[in-house]
Amino acid sequence: MSMRTTFSGLSIALRALQAQQVSLDITGHNVANVNNPIYSRQTALHSATKPYPAPMMGYTPSSGQLGTGVEVSQINRMRDGFVDLRLRQQLHSKNYWATMEEGLKQVELFFNEPTENGIHYALDQFWDSLQDLSRESDVASVREVVVQRAQVLVESITGTRSHLQSLRENINGNIPLKVDEVNSLARRIADLNTQIGKISATGSLPNDLLDSRDAMLEELSQLVDIEVVQDQANMIGVTIGGASLVHRGTSYALITSGESSTEANYKRNEIKWAATGNTVNITSGEIAGLQRLRDVEIQASIDALDQWTRDFAREFNALHAQGYDLSGAGGEEIPEGGYPDNEYPDFRFFTFEDPDAEGGHDPSMPFAALNIRVNSVIASDVSKIRAGSIAGAQGNGENAIALANLRSQRVVKMGSGSESTLITIGDAFNSIISKLGVDTQKAVRMNENDTNLELHLRNLKDSTSGVSLDEEMANMIRFQHAYSAAARVMTTMDEALDTIINRLGIVGR
Repeated sequence: MSMRTTFSGLSIALRALQAQQVSLDITGHNVANVNNPIYSRQTALHSATKPYPAPMMGYTPSSGQLGTGVEVSQINRMRDGFVDLRLRQQLHSKNYWATMEEGLKQVELFFNEPTENGIHYALDQFWDSLQDLSRESDVASVREVVVQRAQVLVESITGTRSHLQSLRENINGNIPLKVDEVNSLARRIADLNTQIGKISATGSLPNDLLDSRDAMLEELSQLVDIEVVQDQANMIGVTIGGASLVHRGTSYALITSGESSTEANYKRNEIKWAATGNTVNITSGEIAGLQRLRDVEIQASIDALDQWTRDFAREFNALHAQGYDLSGAGGEEIPEGGYPDNEYPDFRFFTFEDPDAEGGHDPSMPFAALNIRVNSVIASDVSKIRAGSIAGAQGNGENAIALANLRSQRVVKMGSGSESTLITIGDAFNSIISKLGVDTQKAVRMNENDTNLELHLRNLKDSTSGVSLDEEMANMIRFQHAYSAAARVMTTMDEALDTIINRLGIVGR
């Protein structure tokens, strides 16, 4: 029977020393990275080395195989793939709603309701001035107040509309910057994929590179909703809406193209694949939130404000045209359904001035809230205000009363078809604010829920991947004692060898 060599005990002790030394180095690496937010705790997997002797055909050692020591077979990265997947999905949703909340709160700020600087307050002040006019319809100063209050109302409307338009354009301009971030992250992930693939092919695990790549995936998840698939070489594929963003060592770029719109100087940035020109299907993440704010939420507020302004101006102008000014002019008959938008521009109290339209007057009023003005003819000559109901009757202010009573008249249609109802001008404006408030509250609530879920998932992730100094200290002591014990084994084997070599067989010296 073959026997192990005399020095095999030293080899076992040496392997033990080396394994404990590697484990101590890994523990030191963990401790050094305790404050590194993207670091995942690493552990050494100790495995027994191949036993001696190896079984051979026709020969089986009767006493069994003898162990030859220990080795570090692998350095593992402590990571829970399911928690990583859930966290990425949560980051999509959380950043979508955080973006929505921030944008909607800005819209609320622009409407500035309920305050003395809002449209509703200016509207109430305007109604009050008309009531004053009904009592003193021939006093110029009272007429001046009506015009001034109307100017304040107009400025509130146009200012709000202008702010909304600027916010939409700022968000539109921000989208290409976010797309550049996506492209940058995709390139870096593809580069890391290549490095990770080369190292993994040698049988090693590039743990620190994997940490860096996972951190980039989390960052990318905040911008767009992605799907991640890993292959056997530890390389990953990243897709958006089923289309490939990163495949192994290759990344596919996104581009933004300005699409024409109905508004001058506004080109909506659409996100497309650079290679095919197809639209990128982004449904969540910060970029999706920006797109929804720009195309749905802010646009809805702009459209609602434009429609309310048209309704208000049309109803007021139609009633104003029936009255008489101080010179006795007026008494226009209202056709069924009201005046067409392109008629009686001189008799209207409110007009729509578009500097780009021919003659400065835009009959279609597509951007009513931006272009509404107090009629310049009336603003320069307040006697043109049609406060009376009888031609030439001094002090008659019955039409001013009718105009003031529009405050409580149900003249604005809300809804469509059989579901439509008539509401007051003030209630119509309040419905815009109410819808905005509900949408903002929903975004706030969803963001709070998603933030709590994200915190829960990060705690789960830290329970697996995080470095605990207490645990590492215990491991350090454990490996230190194992190292000392292995050193003691080596000392014992050294003493045995010393006895064999120096003290045995001295006869004949």
